[in-house]
Amino acid sequence: MDKREKLLQTALELFVSQGFNDTPTSKIAKEAGIATRTLFYFFPTKDELIISLYLKLKGQATENINVALAEVKSKKEVIKTYYEESLKWSLRNPNEFSFLAQFSNSPYLKKIGADEISAQITPVLQLFRVAIEEQQVADIDVNLLYALISNQVFGVNQYLSSNKFTKKEQHNIIEDTFFMFWKMIER
Repeated sequence: MDKREKLLQTALELFVSQGFNDTPTSKIAKEAGIATRTLFYFFPTKDELIISLYLKLKGQATENINVALAEVKSKKEVIKTYYEESLKWSLRNPNEFSFLAQFSNSPYLKKIGADEISAQITPVLQLFRVAIEEQQVADIDVNLLYALISNQVFGVNQYLSSNKFTKKEQHNIIEDTFFMFWKMIER
């Protein structure tokens, strides 16, 4: 692992365990075994480190989900796959998901450019638009649909993470909660 990746991995662990405000860059550098000046070479500010980590993790999650989506055709199945893969990724990557949730509920989200956020969510919004046009989903604002599915994923992740379920039980809960979500948005 190169120094930049080591810094990002260490920052992830510290930000998740201590939060953004309580994690100084000096501690990240020390825990990574890298000089503070090297940290600032890669990330001139703490804000840039946090944003870089967010973009990296968001990209990894999106890539994982897109691989699964390539196999699916019907809009309902695409939305279901998006939901299921988001949850599966979150359960396989608890620190990464925790960081993304923390970031999304912080002032740092406003530091991401509108173009970057749009690039991240446009494919999902387009999916909802097509589902609305095909009259599979209720005709409501696609941004609201995105908020609903995102919050559903977060809530179900919290529930699954805070309980000891077998893989089969997790699978059944994911299936059942998607069914409830679909009933809420279907036309």
